Amino acid sequence: MRRIKIAMLGCGGVAHLYLPVFKYLKEAQLVALVDIDEGKAKHLAERYGVEKVYSDVEEAASDPEIDAVIVGTPPNLHAEHVEVCASSGKHILCEKPMASTVGDCQRIIDACRKNGVKLQMAHMKRFMRGNQMVKSIVDSGCMGKIFMAECHWDCAVPHLIGTYRETEEAAGGNLQDHGPHAFDLVRWWTGNDILQVSASIRIVHPQRPTEDTAVVVLEHENGMVSFYHMTRVSYGREHWQDLYRIYGTDATLVVRNDHHFPTTSLESPEIVLYRPGGCIQRYDLGHPWNLDDTVVQNNPFYNQLKAFCECILNDTEPRVTGEDGMHVMEAVIAAYVSSLKGIKVKLPFREDVDLRELFREIKERDGKNLKYDYTIDNLPKPAVSLKAPLYAFRPPRTKEKWSDEEHGMIGEAGYDALTTSLKRSCICRTRAASTTGTSERRSWRCKAEDRVELPGGLYSPKSGQLPYEG
Repeated sequence: MRRIKIAMLGCGGVAHLYLPVFKYLKEAQLVALVDIDEGKAKHLAERYGVEKVYSDVEEAASDPEIDAVIVGTPPNLHAEHVEVCASSGKHILCEKPMASTVGDCQRIIDACRKNGVKLQMAHMKRFMRGNQMVKSIVDSGCMGKIFMAECHWDCAVPHLIGTYRETEEAAGGNLQDHGPHAFDLVRWWTGNDILQVSASIRIVHPQRPTEDTAVVVLEHENGMVSFYHMTRVSYGREHWQDLYRIYGTDATLVVRNDHHFPTTSLESPEIVLYRPGGCIQRYDLGHPWNLDDTVVQNNPFYNQLKAFCECILNDTEPRVTGEDGMHVMEAVIAAYVSSLKGIKVKLPFREDVDLRELFREIKERDGKNLKYDYTIDNLPKPAVSLKAPLYAFRPPRTKEKWSDEEHGMIGEAGYDALTTSLKRSCICRTRAASTTGTSERRSWRCKAEDRVELPGGLYSPKSGQLPYEG
């Protein structure tokens, strides 16, 4: 079997999401790493057994052994790097955001089309099993007509201040980083393109040159509307929140990712379907017994790379096209314009906008309006001190499991304080039956005839395994 030989362009944070999964890919081989910081590239090359290291994109593009590249460089450089690689016949897997301007998005599409190479956008959310299950539920028709969707995406990452993700050169902040994922996911789930954008964005943290908070309303085809709340200034359990609600005329679907970091977690989101008559269905994804099989089945970067290789090997259309990437970037840039000018912006939006100047105006405006004193060093210390960070929000089941202080865990007193603050009720939910006027208590179970059977395949639920019990 032929294997696609791939080079990774950019050895920053995104490389750490791709490189570990290559060992599972039968369709591909990682043959080169490229970064202007050659020392960084050499470090990763040693860790993952990669022989070739380049500090220049053109030099890597001229390597005849390389079949394809993953473009993981800053978004303002994507168009330039894609043009260089595509002109050398390399297939392209381009990370989001596709580019900093709509014009650069079009340059990427044109370069790949001109040189006859595949272009797949790296919207990895589409390759998460839980999100694919949501797509199956919506496509089944059980929800009726979808008329509204909402997204709450909180990602508190103060360590990004000063990195390329939050610079004027990147020409975008929180919305540019996460908006393409959320906009694309809702558009893919519902099949409704974006028609019009209105937004309000803010720069809350005084050290950020680009936005860290955004509220966006998108108007879609078929009368659907969607709403997005995104911020990097957030605390508590929701500081990694990634929550969606999809509203249909016959049901409401909730997709919740607030108990783990969904980008790297193998745990599925909480997926709950609410239907008339008090019927609630909870969809759970099982895992294989073998850990390697679990990674292969659930890691979105593995599945995304596999799909990319298959479209090259089989000469088929990529699962996520360049036009998909440009459509959501039009919406992101339109949101910036909408916020500053106070107008609704229609799509397609192809205007050449000076985003650097736009962000300067927004920062000046918000500096006057938001009297915000944010100093990380002066934040109060947590009540429970840990030697190692605690990423799970579910309380441990036993004190013994978490009382080993030599391994960075908390002691018994800290355990009690932690469970008090983080404890989540596991009591079976009940309700009072109003039909008889009595206070009858019963579990919220779906009758067999009310359960939604999905199309065949991996996501078809087995009979009797879908009742929600709290």
